[in-house]
Amino acid sequence: MKKVFTLMIALLSIFATAQAADVVFNVVVPQDPTKPNTHVTNQVWIVGSFNDWNNNQKQLTKVDATHYTITMDDATFKAGVTPANMRYKYLSGGGDWAYVEKRDSAGIEKELTDRWYTAGKNDTVARWALTWKDIAPLPKTVTISALVPVEVVQLYIVGTFNGWSIPTDSTKMTLAETTIDGKIFNVTFKSSDVNKLKYKFCAGPAWDYEQTVGDIVYPDVTQNTAQHSITAFKKIFDPTKVGNINITATVPAGTQRAWIMGSHLGWSWPKLEEGVKNINGTFTFVAKNVMSIEYRLYNWDTAWSHPEAKDGEPTAERPNRIANFPADANIAITVSAWRNEAPNGLIGLDANKYKIYTTNKSIVVEGVTSKAELFDISGRSIESKVMSGTFRSAMLNAGLYIVKIDGQTQKVSVK
Repeated sequence: MKKVFTLMIALLSIFATAQAADVVFNVVVPQDPTKPNTHVTNQVWIVGSFNDWNNNQKQLTKVDATHYTITMDDATFKAGVTPANMRYKYLSGGGDWAYVEKRDSAGIEKELTDRWYTAGKNDTVARWALTWKDIAPLPKTVTISALVPVEVVQLYIVGTFNGWSIPTDSTKMTLAETTIDGKIFNVTFKSSDVNKLKYKFCAGPAWDYEQTVGDIVYPDVTQNTAQHSITAFKKIFDPTKVGNINITATVPAGTQRAWIMGSHLGWSWPKLEEGVKNINGTFTFVAKNVMSIEYRLYNWDTAWSHPEAKDGEPTAERPNRIANFPADANIAITVSAWRNEAPNGLIGLDANKYKIYTTNKSIVVEGVTSKAELFDISGRSIESKVMSGTFRSAMLNAGLYIVKIDGQTQKVSVK
């Protein structure tokens, strides 16, 4: 009997080993010395759901000037991630999203959506947001001026210096002069590394008003000033023509909850807004005090991977919707399908069993019996502990987080 048992264990071991599979990534990258900031490649890294989007772990091997490769064992992937459901992107350098890949477009520079893995496929990077260079960081205080059309009432600057956050009063530029050629706005700020300083201008307090040309690379790191002339924006904000856009959405049967994300929220996931479910099963959303917005609906509040699907193509993401005030002050839309079905959702911790609160920028949960896990709002793991008793997280930045305690989950805000 002992020999039979030993043989069974050996067979199971061989079977388990056979389930592990190599996942090969091959990518063609740009190498154009005439465009050194975005079309030259010195390194290639890969980041994705397989490693909780840690962008400083997996560097590819150089085959030649334009070809890189890496082979990974799917047994090392984060639990629940497989080649079939993994998402990923490439970067031209490790440890900084400033080096993420971009996609070519006519006019304005656009972010590349997450890639989905296909065995045997060769990926191609059209260009980088910025090319990594082996040079030391160069902190510097800079003053930037922009000449814009006279119709511009407000001008904002956003970029790597502020994490590309939504235009706000903190990035609003000061009107210095009005000339026959237009208006001149100025701003002064400190960049932690002027070598990788990139930015763009917005003629209003949202991404809807961004310039129609791509991101601007700081032109000369030996100088403390830079001057630009921006002739065109997607739209120009008029503070006298704003109001609420009310959206009524008909959604697929069985949808329990739905959220809106868009330019009016800065495409910032912690600002995601949930719609109100009506008696007839539709959902109502309100974008307040806007002139125009780009937006999309989602059926899960913890992942970008659950947007509405493209009409007639249920496995593809729907392009952003557009609404303008006052023409679209009250509009009705239909969501034909969701890109992915929502899971059971965040049901919340049992208040009779757990006590949860925040203190000194940490999340504390009392009453843990087996395991405590902490994730950011996009579902990326921050902490995981097998334990019992009281869980206290490390100090956190302000924002929304997800705690999973003994299998139960809840969203928590840290202020």
